[in-house]
Formats: sequence, C-alpha cells, structure tokens
Amino acid sequence: MPFAPFVGVNHHGQSILLGASLISSEDTSTFVWLFEAWLECMNGRAPAAIITDQDRAMKNAIEIVFPNARHRYCLWHIMRKLPEKLGSHSGYNAGLKTAIQSAVYDTQNCEQFEEKWGQLIQKYDLIDNAWLQGLYTERSFWVPVYLKGVFWAGMSTTQQFESMNAFFDGYVHSGMTLKEFVDQFDNALRKKVEAETTADFQSCNQTIPCVSLFKIEMQFQLLYTNAKFKEVQAEVWGMLLCNPSLVGTEGSISTFDVAEEISTPDGQSRIVKYMVYFNEYECEVQCTCALFEMRGILCRKNLKRRYTLVKSSYDDVRVNADARRYELLVQRCLRFATRVSRNDKHVNAFFHMLEDFEHKYVGLEPESGSTKLKENVVGDKDKKILSPHVVLGKGRPPTRRKVPMVEKATRKRKKKQTYRSLFEDASQNVDIPMSSGGDIVDEVVIPTQCSALTQVRPSANDEVEDAFGYCCRKLNSDNFFVDK
Repeated sequence: MPFAPFVGVNHHGQSILLGASLISSEDTSTFVWLFEAWLECMNGRAPAAIITDQDRAMKNAIEIVFPNARHRYCLWHIMRKLPEKLGSHSGYNAGLKTAIQSAVYDTQNCEQFEEKWGQLIQKYDLIDNAWLQGLYTERSFWVPVYLKGVFWAGMSTTQQFESMNAFFDGYVHSGMTLKEFVDQFDNALRKKVEAETTADFQSCNQTIPCVSLFKIEMQFQLLYTNAKFKEVQAEVWGMLLCNPSLVGTEGSISTFDVAEEISTPDGQSRIVKYMVYFNEYECEVQCTCALFEMRGILCRKNLKRRYTLVKSSYDDVRVNADARRYELLVQRCLRFATRVSRNDKHVNAFFHMLEDFEHKYVGLEPESGSTKLKENVVGDKDKKILSPHVVLGKGRPPTRRKVPMVEKATRKRKKKQTYRSLFEDASQNVDIPMSSGGDIVDEVVIPTQCSALTQVRPSANDEVEDAFGYCCRKLNSDNFFVDK
C-alpha cells in the first residue's frame, strides 16, 4: 500500500511531518481526493510551493487542487537518473556528465542555461534522446534559474524529504501489520517533536557569539534561531572570497559586479561572477544568486563592507611627518572616491587629472632616509643606552650536573697526560731554562703560530701532595658514598 507523507521545514531547518496517508492507488483521482482532504485539515490554507517527483498523475492533481502553488520537480531525483539514462553513452564520463551539471548549477539566468544546454546537445549528438527532450520541455519545473524568486526554505533538492524517509526507516518496514505501523509511526513522531523541543530550548537559552563587528550580523543573531544564524555566519565568512566592483549607476540604482572564488569537488578553485543591484532610495539589494529569496539567508555578496587602512604602532603620525601626510591623503581620497565612483564620466576625468599630476611632478624624488628615523636619532642623542634585561630561556637552567668522584679523578688524570704530551712535543724546539738543582721550572712558554701558549707544569713533589690532599678532602666531604 503506497505511503504518501507531506513533509515541511520548521524554523530550525528540520524536517517536520505535516500529514500522511495510505492510498490504494496512484492515479489522478486518488491524488485529488488526498490533496482536498489535506487542504481541509489545514483550514483551507494552500501551500505556496510544492516539490514532488515526476509523477504525471500528481502533477495533474496539483493543477486542479492547488492552481496558485508553484510546483517543481525534485532535482535530486532527476540528477540521480543520469547514470541510468545516459550511462551507456561513450562520452558520459568524458565530459557529458560535467557539462550537464554545469548547465544546471552554474548558470545565473535563463539565457545562459539555454546556451549551455544547446552546446552540450550538439557536441554529444543527443538531439534524438527522448529523455533529455522531455526534461528540456519541462525545464521550468526543475532548472534552478527558472525557480528563482520563490521561497523554498532550503528544500530545493528535497534533501529534507530524503531525510524524512530515512527517519521512518528505523521504525516501519513493508513486512509489519497495519496496527504495528500505527504504533511505530507514533513513536517516530514523538522523537521528532522531542528534537524540535530541544532545538527551541537551545535557541532560547544559548547565544552563538558573532564572528564580526557588523551590526547586521548582530541583528540576525537576535532574530534567527541558532541553526539559521550559523548559515548567516557562513555567509559572513564567505565575504572574504568576494571582490566587488562598481559597474555603473542609473538614478538611485547602482550595479556591482562581484567575483567570488569557490572551491570545486576536485580541490581546485574557480571564479564565479554575480551581479548585485542596490537601490539607494528604497534601500533594497538584490543578487542574481537569489539566495535570500529562495532560503531567507542574506548572501555574502549583499553584505556591505568598506576597506580601511590598518595603522601600525610604528607609524605614529605625531612624530612622523610622512605618516601624517599619508593619513590625510588617504582620508581625503576615500571620501572623494565614494562620490566620484558613481559616474563613469567623473571617474575618467579623475584619471586624466592623476596622469597630468604624474607628468608634472615626474622629477620629484623621495627624501633620503625616514623622517621618523632622523627625529628619533636627534631626540635620543643625550640618552644613556642601557643593556637589555637578561631573560631566562625555557627548559632546565644552565647549571652543571653533580660529577662523581671517580669521574673527576679520571678527568684530572687525562688532563695531566695531555699536558705532558704537549710539553714533550714542544720541548724539542724550545730552550727550557734549568734551575741550579736540576728541577723543572714552574712556567713554560711554548711559541705558536699566532701567540705564545703559557703552560704551568707542577713538579713531582707537588703532584704527590695534590693527589694526597684531594683524597683527604673527598674522604671528609659529605658527597662520598661507600658501597657495602
């Protein structure tokens, strides 16, 4: 038995069930009865827009019961049929699929769609394809450029409808009885109501912080639910990828050309151009993407912004004459550009004046050095320059580790052997003065390439006394350990 649900969207973007029916057949008369019964339950309030699949009987019933509703086909169902209908074509994976997607998703107006559709039909020799001919005949029911200006609440691809079907998958199946279906259907609705109640509570008691200082974002923060405000914030971040430029002004209406950088599924990026119209008298703005009209979210191209100079703490205009003049020039040019940019004639005249100014003062050279640097040097002439404070680095402090007694004795023995080796190598070419008793003097001078190396060599008696004293000191120290 066919199950026909009426799916809608609430203020959180969640799928909600507006009604459901079990019907005996799927002909036009049955759907007419179904729509009339549902309209009576809704107190005679017909929907403004309806999304269905390409069922011919349902289309006829909608024209009878809802003549003023905007009817469209499910784009998700149509694009899902591409492999089935065109998968056997030799050029399907060689550009045909991409060409169809580009004509559907990347066109800004009806003329662009007509041009791209005609090019792909001619290129891939699809003039006799009956399925594509039927789609083109009913293009006003499924192509997005023909459906702009109608509020669809984000259900343009019926992803909400697909999620609703998935929602019932865990509760009902084709093998259960009618009584079991009614019980599980009630459980599914109860869970949906709990999800909406939870979202209502979070929107009333939790506030998502703004990501910018724009007052318009703060207004959406107060008016929209948390789920919809996150979509607004995504558009605020998307402003970084948009580059607007004024095209022209006619009366109170200004036209802007906005280039947006978008990312493709294969990781590449490309530029997409949109047209934005701003009516200064009525304070209205409209973009060719029609995101606000279709989803109620103000698109990133319509969010007004102005670029300003970011000052550096190193360029203090009070002490730097160059920075002060630059600041005055930027402020004056900013006010002038806002007024002149509305008229092409004024812009061209301004460019001619700039060219004349450059030719007239072409011989000017910038001053050598920096004004700020000179003033700082003169001002700091009598000041005493102090050493910087010593700042300890991270990690273990630079202290010597505790060296065991055996390691110290080994180091001293190696050091003495090095001294003797150095002395014996150098004594062959050096005259060493001898004392009257034949003892070796305490100081030896060894000439090197760049300087003289002075080395002290203790006598034999001194070595014995030093070694004996070293052992005695270690025996009396607290760091001596005995291995039992």
